Amino acid sequence: MKRNTKNKNNKKKIILIIIAALLIPFLIYGGSFAYRLYSLYSSIYQPIDDEDFEPIDPNDLLDDEEIDGEDVPLDQVEKYKYEDDKYYNKERSPKDPNKLNILLIGVDSRTIGGVGRADSIMVVQYNKSTKKSAILSIPRDTFVRIPGRGYDKINHSFAFGRTRLLKETVENYLDIHIDHYVQVDMQSFVKAVDTIGGITVNVPEDMIDYNDNVLFRKGTHHMNGEQVLRYVGARKLKSGGGSDFGRIRRQQQVIAIILNKIIKEYSLNQTLKVMEDISPYIRTDITPMTVINNWSAFTSLNVNEIKMETLTGTGFIHNRVFYLRIPVSEAREKMANLTE
Repeated sequence: MKRNTKNKNNKKKIILIIIAALLIPFLIYGGSFAYRLYSLYSSIYQPIDDEDFEPIDPNDLLDDEEIDGEDVPLDQVEKYKYEDDKYYNKERSPKDPNKLNILLIGVDSRTIGGVGRADSIMVVQYNKSTKKSAILSIPRDTFVRIPGRGYDKINHSFAFGRTRLLKETVENYLDIHIDHYVQVDMQSFVKAVDTIGGITVNVPEDMIDYNDNVLFRKGTHHMNGEQVLRYVGARKLKSGGGSDFGRIRRQQQVIAIILNKIIKEYSLNQTLKVMEDISPYIRTDITPMTVINNWSAFTSLNVNEIKMETLTGTGFIHNRVFYLRIPVSEAREKMANLTE
């Protein structure tokens, strides 16, 4: 155990030494900026193997997920598994060197490292050949095969084995290779939005819950961080998109607005300030070399040209728990054509 800890620490030191070497120009022209950049990266960098957590008991996950409704016949559930197993049991495709895949995980724990489920799961892809970027959202109730666990909701994989197991589950489901991950607590929405002075959001229709409380009226709203969090996280609405798909659309909308505002209106120093403010709520294993190798793509990014996609399927109830059935074949086809 001590040797593993020592190896992890050495690995992190090596990464930080590389960063320091890359920052020499910044040290020459501005030591303060370089120090801030170094401090930022050292605070958010976390290899998957460094995660420390206690797995959640499966029964605890289901306590707040049981719903009323008619279960589908057991033989139908077995049929779903049989159809998907034919794809899961095939050999994985080789990695496409032209595609950079980043797993974006939104956690509902409000504290990075705390116990929580993956509330939002997205694959961000950049295709170096076509120069296209896209974000594919995977609904958290998606019925998938979790390695070592069998079939379950995809977001449960995060509760069982954190980022490593979720990454493996997504890779097997979509037949892709994830290069890096970014984990953000939903509280980062609050910090990011407040730091940039709020954002202007177009609400497409009245958002009203089942107690007739009006969350937002249709129209243009200038929102602060807490309002944005309420907007993207609203559930169980009788109007205004209370389903998981409605939440995904709002999440994608807000991500695009935040990125667009930062890219268009903020200097490098101001962008660094935003990152510093939200750093307690972010963890990633993206390395400096990944940033350098893709710097041209990052700096020329046009947010309006990022394709936003969501996997869709058919809901069903099994043992009083709701799942979303999206056949592996359909999910893989959408993923394969995402940035072509």
